[in-house]
Amino acid sequence: MNSFLLLTLLLLPIISGCANQAFFSPSNNNIPSKEVIWLDSLSGNKIAYRYYHPTNMSSISSPDLRGTVVHFHGNSGQMEQTQEKVAWLTDYGFSVITFDYSGFGHSTGTATDKDAYLDAISILNYINQYNHKPLFVVATSTGSNIFLRAWADNPIEIDGIILDSPFTSYVKEAQFVLSQSPLGKLYDWFALVIMRDDYAAEQSLHRVPESHALVVHCEEDSVVPFEFGETLYQQLKGNKQFMAFDDCRHARAMTGDHPRYQRNIAQWLVSTEQYVRLNNREQNTQMIAYNE
Repeated sequence: MNSFLLLTLLLLPIISGCANQAFFSPSNNNIPSKEVIWLDSLSGNKIAYRYYHPTNMSSISSPDLRGTVVHFHGNSGQMEQTQEKVAWLTDYGFSVITFDYSGFGHSTGTATDKDAYLDAISILNYINQYNHKPLFVVATSTGSNIFLRAWADNPIEIDGIILDSPFTSYVKEAQFVLSQSPLGKLYDWFALVIMRDDYAAEQSLHRVPESHALVVHCEEDSVVPFEFGETLYQQLKGNKQFMAFDDCRHARAMTGDHPRYQRNIAQWLVSTEQYVRLNNREQNTQMIAYNE
């Protein structure tokens, strides 16, 4: 991400006048897939998504026992490349939904921060409409910024969130990337001139609903500073946990590169799902007793 973003940040304002597009490096997939499902987005585009069923059905009592996980991928690639970060959760009994923002993969349109924000609201509304409960979100890197802003503006009920290598400001992330260039601080001010946080999450974090939350970040992350994850963790409301991982690169903790980290994350997700279900049962019992 670093070299591409640095070059684009320097050249894109001159070329197109839209610097925030520097955060998006989509891969296209022109091969039709029978597994791709289409959704009309508020962005005016058609976004593609895929549904992964649980693989260990014999160990759970019903298809939706563990609930559904929706993945908001990062700034590059497309869902068939980034599914490695969440598809393995089907082994723990979760259904998984991945999707592509406008301009990514099969989805139509152009990759912009505004369209990604509108796509995020669209997918959340769609999932909520079909009552996939319990409902969890995994958001990776740029996906955390997109998801948190959309959720703040569209506060549907979500039972738990996992934020992997997160940041909440396009401007601050651009400043960091520019500061890593050979001329360092001579460049980072440029982000303040050309970048915008119109669809970023930072100024809306106080409106993010309370939820079970897990923030994971690699200590050696050279793309999104570890401190960004720590700061976001402090700002979240509700029952929360922070997992710091070593010996891993940016946004790789949830991949097969690190099975131990995957187990830790899955353990948190399963225990959160069990707590949510137990709490819901107690509330339903209390409601029945009250009505009687």
